[in-house]
Amino acid sequence: MVKSTFLSFLSVAWIAALALSVSGAFAEPRMVRRGRISVQHGLSKRLNSSVQDVERAGDRMEARADSKLRFNYGTDKVRGVGIGGWLVIENFITPSVYERTGDDRVIDEWSFGKYVPHDKAVKILRDHFDNFIKESDFEEIASLGLNHVRIPFPYWGIKTYDDDPYIKLNQYDKLKEAAHWADKYGLKVIIELHTVPGLANPYDHGGHTGHMDWLKYDVNKDRWLEILDELASEFSQSKYPAVTAISIVNEPNGDVNEILGQYKRGYNRVRNSESDAELVVIIGDVFLNVAENDYWHSRMQPPKYQGVMTDTHVYRIFDQNSISMSQQDRYKYYCSLKGGLAANNHLWALIGEWSPVFTDCAPGLNGRFKGARYDGSFPDSTYHGSCDDKSGNAKNFSDHYKRLLRKNWDMQTDAYEAGAGWIMWTWRTENHNADDWSYRQGVRHGWIPRDPTQRKSTC
Repeated sequence: MVKSTFLSFLSVAWIAALALSVSGAFAEPRMVRRGRISVQHGLSKRLNSSVQDVERAGDRMEARADSKLRFNYGTDKVRGVGIGGWLVIENFITPSVYERTGDDRVIDEWSFGKYVPHDKAVKILRDHFDNFIKESDFEEIASLGLNHVRIPFPYWGIKTYDDDPYIKLNQYDKLKEAAHWADKYGLKVIIELHTVPGLANPYDHGGHTGHMDWLKYDVNKDRWLEILDELASEFSQSKYPAVTAISIVNEPNGDVNEILGQYKRGYNRVRNSESDAELVVIIGDVFLNVAENDYWHSRMQPPKYQGVMTDTHVYRIFDQNSISMSQQDRYKYYCSLKGGLAANNHLWALIGEWSPVFTDCAPGLNGRFKGARYDGSFPDSTYHGSCDDKSGNAKNFSDHYKRLLRKNWDMQTDAYEAGAGWIMWTWRTENHNADDWSYRQGVRHGWIPRDPTQRKSTC
């Protein structure tokens, strides 16, 4: 669903190799599940190469000299929060953006751009971008002892293609502004490419519900590289010291081996940027949790690949088995991840999205008008309990419910710091629509501590 400076590290040698290494074939299943222009700055010379040239460049990429990371990953723990629902809108986070359209056909950003009159759509989005997240949010995040923000960003914030109905406004300017806010308050920024040309997953937050053609057409893959090139070229510059990493695609669905091949191309595009510093390349685990599955341990590791981090999203609420778990089984599951995260020595393992919630009761979480599995209102689901006091305004939460949220928070943060750390989803929600998902409201109402290192329970 998403504050201090550190010593740089990872000095390595740059070797230009002429020989190609050929990856072996791996038998892995297809994974289809939910977890949750004007291109400038040195782009043209790299876009002149063919797709094959880019792929061959990946095979000969070696460790680089004098790498300069902007955060001491692997030593200092990531403790952060996602800025969800801002530059990529989500119904459960900011329902008013959808409600103001007055059109029930609007269920994602594709339908928003398709059906809402342009002038009206522009006004709604400008109001949202200017007011939902402000500099004061970054100041507050830093005051709570967090050190990272993860900012989801849509590809159409840089460029739209062909018949894209998506609305490009000032998303890119806002992202740049946020990077400066973060620097002002000692925060680090992970820029997360939440949507890609052709779409990498079929969920509403991916852009167009029920559609995912990123891997289907080469033109989409090449456009994705174009977007990555712009992001890497821009944010590797020294004027953005807060930006430490680019997460190159969010929650991709499809054949894991094919996606790995695209990750290698994306890695090279980031590494080939005209950079003043190294940006960490973050890759989604394609729902193969690195604490439970060995697939990623042997891929994209040094010395050929440098500064790579895996991104795992842990939500045990989006299927019937998960929603049925007892609290004790839930705690056991979180703690079971600790050993696997600690043993992941080759790639930094980040839990890039998670939440202390144990229901899917938040209105719109499963999509606009979709209902919830917990109370049986979602199609083909079974009743497990009432949602009346499980989401919405935290003022209505019982002390018992808040104690359960606190223990879920404690157990997860304890487990996830066995790896590189964690980014909780999400910083805030609108008008108390889903306070159970809000880090901000969690602190204000007591189920999240003001000091994220303090826990009442541990694994």
